[in-house]
Amino acid sequence: MHNKEPLKIAAMEFKPQENNERSLKGIYKIICWCSGARLYLLRKCPTDYNVFFGIGMIVFLTGVMASMSGSYAFYTVFQNIYLAIGFGVFWGILIFFFDWYLVASLRKENRIIKEILTASPRIILALFLAVVISRPLELKLFESEINGQIEKMSQLKYNDYQEIVGASYAEIDRLQAQNKKFEEVVDDLMLQRSMLFELIVEEAEGRSPTALAGKGSVYKEKKAEYDRINKIYDEEKARLYPRIESNNKRITQLTTKKESQLQTGNKTLKGATGFLARIEAYGALAKENEGIRYASWFILFMFICIETGPMFVKLISKRGAYDELLTFEEVKIMTNAQQEIVKIKEKAIRIIEIEKLKSKARLIEEVENSKDFARLMMEAQSEIGKERIKKWKETELKRIDDQLDDYRPTIEELIEEARIAMKPN
Repeated sequence: MHNKEPLKIAAMEFKPQENNERSLKGIYKIICWCSGARLYLLRKCPTDYNVFFGIGMIVFLTGVMASMSGSYAFYTVFQNIYLAIGFGVFWGILIFFFDWYLVASLRKENRIIKEILTASPRIILALFLAVVISRPLELKLFESEINGQIEKMSQLKYNDYQEIVGASYAEIDRLQAQNKKFEEVVDDLMLQRSMLFELIVEEAEGRSPTALAGKGSVYKEKKAEYDRINKIYDEEKARLYPRIESNNKRITQLTTKKESQLQTGNKTLKGATGFLARIEAYGALAKENEGIRYASWFILFMFICIETGPMFVKLISKRGAYDELLTFEEVKIMTNAQQEIVKIKEKAIRIIEIEKLKSKARLIEEVENSKDFARLMMEAQSEIGKERIKKWKETELKRIDDQLDDYRPTIEELIEEARIAMKPN
């Protein structure tokens, strides 16, 4: 009993280790499957495990990064975290299977030129995928700088928008200029009126150049001029003030409408922070800042290397045991398929020949049946003809007999018949 207890403890300690090893093997298989390898063939080639594991890990991580970049790009458009995550997962799966197909469809044949020509469309597609994946991640990395650039671009666009809106509301400036002109007319009359009033007061008080106090002839002249200007002032004020007030009301309406339009435009411009606006701001930043431009090229080049890495690994690697087994299996399957095709064709040919023989036999049988039918028809027609002749003969004989009963030959006819009867044969 004492000897079995250590064995039980050792077995209990070994089970978790076995479970861990099984889990690692399961993960290892999944990653190798991501490389496009056929696992049942890869089990026979342990020397190729690490190559396919590395390729599968790159393909898997590319899908993960594509999912992250897709989520961010979708979030900048719809500002909804749940939709962004859903789209990101879908985008990551789509990119993953694109890469999976590109790597799985590439065959190693030890013919460099043919392999490069075969891989060229896949490499071009990989370049495109690298650009698609890298750009949203670049936007996220330089998010703060892009936000500042968007604000700057929005202000410039708002200034341009103000000029455009101001041009469409030129009536405001025209009305303001008109009001200013009207006010100048009234102010000028009011100034003249005030000056004349001062002259009247000075004349009445004796402070004028005449130095005569009271309401003399000069005073009356100045008073008449003052009354004339005052009358004109009252008339112009009565005529122009309503027009100024009407213009002010129109200016207020147009200004309110203009301010509302400017506020709406400003709000729209400030809200234009979506994916396209960020790409535009990022492009402007790259033109202005060399550091950002070099960083952008570096990130893009890195993703191009990541995306095309598995295919280049396959191109530069030697043809291994897995490739030989894969070729053997393909040849075997193709040979079996061709044999099956040949068997099916031969079977089809035999079936066609049999159908031809059956058709020929049916035709012969139909011909024989037709001959028998024709013979029976001829026999029947012959019998019918004989019966008809027999009936006709009987009818004719009867008719002759009937005619003979009524016939009385002449002497000449009797002599002629006797002469004929007497002639030798």
